[in-house]
Amino acid sequence: MAENGVNTSVHSIKCIRRKLGVRCKQKRKFKATTNPDHVMPVAPNLLEQTFKATAPNQISVTDITYIPTDEGWLYLAGHKDLFSGDLVGYVMSERMTKTWSANRCFAV
Repeated sequence: MAENGVNTSVHSIKCIRRKLGVRCKQKRKFKATTNPDHVMPVAPNLLEQTFKATAPNQISVTDITYIPTDEGWLYLAGHKDLFSGDLVGYVMSERMTKTWSANRCFAV
């Protein structure tokens, strides 16, 4: 701050923040959620980047996202019909395992 003509210290900034009730937002540490060296089988890319369906229920895609929450990570997988663009099912879990079972999948 001295370059702006203000002489201060870390302690005085902490005191001012405390008086004003201002808190720093802590950035979460990065957590690697995938292992590129796994031995699980990888499904073939049947679409070859052609994402055009001519009828409903012909082509579906799935994606997984990781959502940080105050209680930890929430994993969400969605299943989408490419023709209509509708979400046809999803599953959520606090853990991502090999056996996300179909009986926990919710139809939309």
